[in-house]
Amino acid sequence: MINQPERVNAGLRLASMLVDHFIMTFVCMLIAVPGIFIAMFDVFTIDHEPTDIFMGSASFMFFVGFSAYFNKDIFNGRSAAKRILKLQVVDIKTGKAANPLKCFVRNIPIVFWPLEAVFVLANPKRRLGDFIAGTRIEYVEHPEKNRMDWPKFTIAVFIAIGFSFLMSLPFSYLSSMHETEKTPYVIESLNNQKSEEANAVFTTQLNDLIKEADFKIYDNIHGEERGYVAGILYFKYREDYEDFEQSESQIKELLAKKYPLEQYCCFIKFVYKEPGSLNTRQRFYK
Repeated sequence: MINQPERVNAGLRLASMLVDHFIMTFVCMLIAVPGIFIAMFDVFTIDHEPTDIFMGSASFMFFVGFSAYFNKDIFNGRSAAKRILKLQVVDIKTGKAANPLKCFVRNIPIVFWPLEAVFVLANPKRRLGDFIAGTRIEYVEHPEKNRMDWPKFTIAVFIAIGFSFLMSLPFSYLSSMHETEKTPYVIESLNNQKSEEANAVFTTQLNDLIKEADFKIYDNIHGEERGYVAGILYFKYREDYEDFEQSESQIKELLAKKYPLEQYCCFIKFVYKEPGSLNTRQRFYK
């Protein structure tokens, strides 16, 4: 192994940190994509259920992806940027490539990225994480190929995932706080005849406003002596959808007449569709 410590300077280290940051952010987002698609699918699915606006699953998947950030140097002490720039994380005692666990520990303070950048300016070979883990950065043209320490590799991966999960908890909590309330209606009490009647009433009496109505009327709600109305109203014109207060007043008037709140809990989803565009709003009337 040929070491050239004088080649490790603040500029090279900052370049390494920046390149790693962009690469690992892309990796995090790539891992988070399934969660994002699930959340977006829910948002853009037109059904009779309330839509949650927060992406709790996406935030969790992002932080699972972020666990890869903590282990970016896990393979022979070299992240993607370090391989490009010929740098390596080495154990300060042995001078050999740091094991996976040490590489994980040195990356924990990366959440305080600006602070780590200050440490690099002061000491290019050792940022804060290196002092904690007992490592340093060396310029290595031809690194030795070391055997992977699989037990420490496994420990590092699982701890990183656990740490990332803890980081996602505040976001999951916020998501649960803003989760859209769902009415516990009795599925078996679906009244098809009343549903069809509602469709006819709303498309006929709001003919100038509504292109199509899709209602499901349930006769019972668990724990209540009321029925449940779930409706989807498709607007004919964008201007009526955008002038929502005026349009809603007409819809609420008919809704109150046909399904008074003393007898029904109502949920309405308002939709305007055109090629390449989908707009939705939703309201509970209790």
